Amino acid sequence: MVLFKDRTFGFWIGFMAACLMLAADIAFIIFDYGDRTFSIVTFGLIIAGFAAELLVLIKNYYFAPLLSSICFGVGLSMHLYLGFPTLSDVVNGVNFIGGNPQAVIIFGIAFAVGSVASLISCFMNQSKSEGLIYTVNTSK
Repeated sequence: MVLFKDRTFGFWIGFMAACLMLAADIAFIIFDYGDRTFSIVTFGLIIAGFAAELLVLIKNYYFAPLLSSICFGVGLSMHLYLGFPTLSDVVNGVNFIGGNPQAVIIFGIAFAVGSVASLISCFMNQSKSEGLIYTVNTSK
């Protein structure tokens, strides 16, 4: 529990976003694996984003929340890139491309919520001791 000792609200937003993205990614590979909208690139980018969030937890690098948001955002865009032709079939009333439009929408919303929450946490402090300047008094 030492890792969670001095964490701020910004860290918890990012951590919960990473957990949401991991859960959605696991469901994505379970339910959408046989569909045309599945992409191993999307799956891998979300796993990489979760790993970057673990880097925030373990090492507290200042750039790690941004890495997480970038991975989540690119994963979301890849999912939407592959899913929009499926949604176009629904809008146009033809079955040309195929795919599962419900999965595109559900996973798209989950990935979008996680990406936005992760992006918001990038601009917040991740720990209470972050940004503090410690000076040593050597005038004794």
